[in-house]
Amino acid sequence: MRTTLEIDDQIMAAARSLARSRGISLGAAVSELARRGLMRSVTTQVDMHYSPFPVMAGDESVLVTDELIADLRDD
Repeated sequence: MRTTLEIDDQIMAAARSLARSRGISLGAAVSELARRGLMRSVTTQVDMHYSPFPVMAGDESVLVTDELIADLRDD
């Protein structure tokens, strides 16, 4: 599909660089970069709501720091 877009200079430079390095058209490079951005946001949304570790409710007023862990380890 052909369209006209205003693209930031840095984004255009990155797309041109990708196109040159891969031997593809500028349009294909822009499409690939857009697709990567879309996939990253979908992955991020899924990862934000999923944890492979059990989450237990507790006292939210206790901040776990490196120092607290070191103190508990020493006990």
